[in-house]
Amino acid sequence: MTHEIRPGVPEDVEARECVRVTTWKVAYRGIMPDEYLDALKVEPDAVAGMKEGLANALAEGRTPFLVGEIGGKVVGFINFGRCRDEEIGGGHVFALYVLPEKQSNGLGHALMTAAVKQLRADGHEKIGLWVAAGNAQARHFYERFGFISSGRTQPLPPPFPPVEEVHYTLPL
Repeated sequence: MTHEIRPGVPEDVEARECVRVTTWKVAYRGIMPDEYLDALKVEPDAVAGMKEGLANALAEGRTPFLVGEIGGKVVGFINFGRCRDEEIGGGHVFALYVLPEKQSNGLGHALMTAAVKQLRADGHEKIGLWVAAGNAQARHFYERFGFISSGRTQPLPPPFPPVEEVHYTLPL
């Protein structure tokens, strides 16, 4: 399957949210309560807010997310930028999701590679990310990419269910 990676634009936000919701319902089954996952849906108000936020970021010259397309359809994305936690610092991957049926074809690796390239160009010397401790598939993906556990842990903040996250870092 041939894929294309490109900067996300406001028109991609709804498709990005569809990818996130669909992927969460599969990736976090058994990690988060079924009731929580079953209730997830794309929220029009949230999409509108994200479109506005992305338009502002693009106007400031920032590219906060990339999308992966197959056949002209958004099937994955990665959000990244400067880490918001000054104690950790560096660049940060906030989210990386690929539709379950499109995984294991190199798209996730291509998205991560493109984000790492951009974060390195932005002057970051390391990249961090948080991943659910129970998400063995994601942890294995990050470890294969070269991320190592930093030893930090934290619970997901409300309104999310109580899930422990572990922190990974990648020196650049």
